[in-house]
Order: sequence, then C-alpha cells, then structure tokens
Amino acid sequence: MTQETTPTPDVWRRLYELMAQVKEMAPWEWMYESDVFAVQDPENQEYYFVSVMGNLGEYLSIAVYLGPRAYYRLLEFAEHVGDSATGEELMEIAHLQASFEDREQLTAQDRDTIKQLGLKFRGKMAWPLLRSYRAGFAPWLLEADEARILTLALEQLLHVAPRFGDEEIEFPEERGVFFTRALDADGRWQDRIVAVPPAEPESIDILIPKESADAVRRLRRSHNVLEADLFLMPGMFGDRKGRPQMAYIFMVVDKSSGIILSSEPLYVETTFAAMLAEVPERLVRICLQMHGIPAEIHVGSERTEWLLSSLSSLMDCKIKRVRHLRALDNARDAMFQFFMR
Repeated sequence: MTQETTPTPDVWRRLYELMAQVKEMAPWEWMYESDVFAVQDPENQEYYFVSVMGNLGEYLSIAVYLGPRAYYRLLEFAEHVGDSATGEELMEIAHLQASFEDREQLTAQDRDTIKQLGLKFRGKMAWPLLRSYRAGFAPWLLEADEARILTLALEQLLHVAPRFGDEEIEFPEERGVFFTRALDADGRWQDRIVAVPPAEPESIDILIPKESADAVRRLRRSHNVLEADLFLMPGMFGDRKGRPQMAYIFMVVDKSSGIILSSEPLYVETTFAAMLAEVPERLVRICLQMHGIPAEIHVGSERTEWLLSSLSSLMDCKIKRVRHLRALDNARDAMFQFFMR
C-alpha cells in the first residue's frame, strides 16, 4: 500500500452491513477452512483467497489472504502444524481477518466506530472485529485499501457461499486451481476456474561488509558451542499514532556458560525480508567479538538454520537444528519475565 489512510464512515458502514449479512447466512455451517475460493481485484488484477473459519463453532471468521505468496505460505504453514510451525509464522502471513468476537475483544476505537455509525451488537461472538495482519507488525485496524479489499471479498462470499452449499458450484480439488470471481470486460462478475501458481519467494539479500568478511576469514576455530534462535517478543512497540510494531530478538547464548552474547531487538524498517537479512551479519559481529569461530551453532528453528547456513562459504561452522536449547530457553524465559513485570 502506498498510502496509509483511514476508511471513511461510509466504507465502515458498508463493511459492518456485510458482516451482519455474513453472520445471518452463517457460511461456516457448510464450509470448511479448506474450502477456499479466489477473487480477482479489478483495480490491480491481484488474486485474493477467501477462507471461512468456524465449522466447529469456536471461532467465527472470514480470512482473506493477500496474494498467492500469502496463500501458499499458509498451505506451507498448515503442512507443518504440530512439527515446526509456530503461531508467530501465522502472524507473518499477509491477510485480513473479519471475525465475530465478544465485546471485550474490541478496542475503544472499534467500539467508537460502531457507536458513531449508530450500530448495536449484543451477545457472545456477535461483535465484528476487522483486522489487518502484516509481517513485523501487530494485528491492526484496517487502512482504506484494506477495507476496500475486505469489502470486495465479503461481497463475493455472499454470492459464492450459498451456491457452494446448494452444490450449484464446485471448487476444484487440484492444487493451485481455484474457483474464482472476476469482472469481465462489461463490468459483470463472472465465475472462472483459474490456475494461480505460487509466487516467487521473497528474496532475502544477505550482505556482509567486505571488511567484516575478511576479518572473519582470519579467525581461528574455538571450542565454544553456541545456541541461537530468532523469536518474537511479547508486546507491541511504537507511537500511538501508527501501526504498532512487533520486535524480534536474535538471541545467541554460549551453551556451556549460559552467557548471552546477543539479544538486541530487530524491527521491520523497510521490509520483513530486509530485517531477516540482518541476522547473519549479527552472527558475524559476535564471532569478531569472540575472536573465534564457534565449533558448532545449535538452532531451534528451520528459519534460523537457513539464515545462518548462508554463511557457510564464509566460515566453516556446523549449524545443527535441535529440539531443545536449554541455555537459550533459560535466557529467553528470564527476558520474558523481566518484560512482563
């Protein structure tokens, strides 16, 4: 998005009207989260992927995944649930959520918007909550273009869901092929079956300054074993006027002594990929401070393993993914306790 603007009252009113229609229709009674269809944005031709949650009645929500990269990353996440996937990764997938919550889940700003529109909601799981998810940031209020996209998705859901429930239409079972709603040349919405391949992964350009790289090559191997991982800090950061950021910590701990060698926060300043690209450089700085290359580095996640493995041509160090990082977990728990006081 090129400009952060607030939706107008008319846009909010339309969204809440659509949410009321969705609640009355209750598509989660016959649709599952895996029953996904696509909507092509008439403004930029991008594909958005609409998923209905709530078949078990525990969480009623419509999710809109913003583009093929986001949707295919969701599939990858689902494939690793119970293995290596974490809730942090789900928050990094670009999507919009339109859910029905208890009143206590809404912020004062949400309630003020509803009050200003003259709307009333009562009861459990009856209050619409509209949120935007973006990597490196806290779930937040919709911006104008996000509101437009969500409006588009909900309007098409109201057309698609009843026909899907009545078996008038079917969703393709082939991976990468979607039942899609798109405008034709005459400006009318049409049903299409469209193949949408995965987008190219977002590139992560890891650059180590030449001076640092040359210095690391001159280091000798030590006997130290380090534990390292990248994780999300609890809480939100930033000023009250903008979207709050989330802080990541790249923590490095000496396995034997438990000494914390690095625990500085990382924030998204330009892109999430650019933030991740800082991780290998930080490890290089740690090696220079230690005046040696560790014998091994134990990591707790596939992402950290991949990022640090990018240094294999620079320094000969074994990167090993392990289930438990005892020294690092103790340091992280102590950090969390300090911040939660």
